[in-house]
Amino acid sequence: MLQKKISILPTVPFLLVILLSALLFSACSKERFETTTTLKEFQKDNARKRLPKNLNKVVMVGEELSLEDTNTTDYLLGPGDLLKISVLEAEELNTVVRVSSKGYINVPLIGAVKVINQTATEVEQNIEKSYAAEYIYDPHVSVYIEEHLSKQITLVGAINTPGTYDYISQKRLLDVLALGGGLKEEAGSFAFLTRRNPKTGKAVDYRIDIEDLVKNGNMGLNYVVKGGDIVFIPESGKCFIDGAIRNPGIYPLSNNMTITEAIAQAGGLAGYADDDSIKLIRFMGRGLLLKDQDIIYAESSTAGKIFSGSGLTIGFMGTGVSFRDPEK
Repeated sequence: MLQKKISILPTVPFLLVILLSALLFSACSKERFETTTTLKEFQKDNARKRLPKNLNKVVMVGEELSLEDTNTTDYLLGPGDLLKISVLEAEELNTVVRVSSKGYINVPLIGAVKVINQTATEVEQNIEKSYAAEYIYDPHVSVYIEEHLSKQITLVGAINTPGTYDYISQKRLLDVLALGGGLKEEAGSFAFLTRRNPKTGKAVDYRIDIEDLVKNGNMGLNYVVKGGDIVFIPESGKCFIDGAIRNPGIYPLSNNMTITEAIAQAGGLAGYADDDSIKLIRFMGRGLLLKDQDIIYAESSTAGKIFSGSGLTIGFMGTGVSFRDPEK
């Protein structure tokens, strides 16, 4: 009976050769990115940094003009609004009029009536008084706003359905975001609300932390949005995570994201990573918090690469040890 003879090659000397070669290679090789500053120096420089004041005239909520306005919840009429006026006692006086650029409407028998910055209820009362004075005993007038053109809100940026929407009644920031279909996945952590100051006539930009509002439920940031306001949601910044990472690539930044959170978002460190040699490469600026265009690179260790890339090969002609570079 024939028997196949399987020879086993000596694997121990071969493995020792690989280990010695790898150690010699690690002693001669250099890290891909050289360290330029220590963590303590980096923290010290970051502590000295101060944001410039009035950057792009963006102010935090409450610094210049309060976003809260609880004086009225009714819509205030303005130029361009279309009104349907009905008189119960005299249908022939019913009319549909549009508010002029100066804030007036033309009412049958009465003439010009000023309606700008008034509610529909106030206009009803004024018209009833005018009719009662000369024409109709105890009149009943109704004013219906068919088109809200003077007070609209505009949603732009990382919104699912950006556009201009009619401002029919008082709304808050969450109501407005829901009106636009919610935020996109790439939406940033802040909302910028542009409002014209009624005293100076100048537009002022306000920055609101929507991450604190939406994720943490801080309803104190759910401010009133007025007609004419513009809500802009910028896209989040990006960071680049490369090196000994399970899933290297480009990832979005959330508010106050740390390096540990960013690495976890990329699946964590690879088995051959050197967790004592993780570097932050900053595109511009300084600070511990990640910024747009940052690159996170995890250096690999030689020992980790050997254990991750080494393997045992069993074949018909013998058994041996193989090695595959895990970084390739």
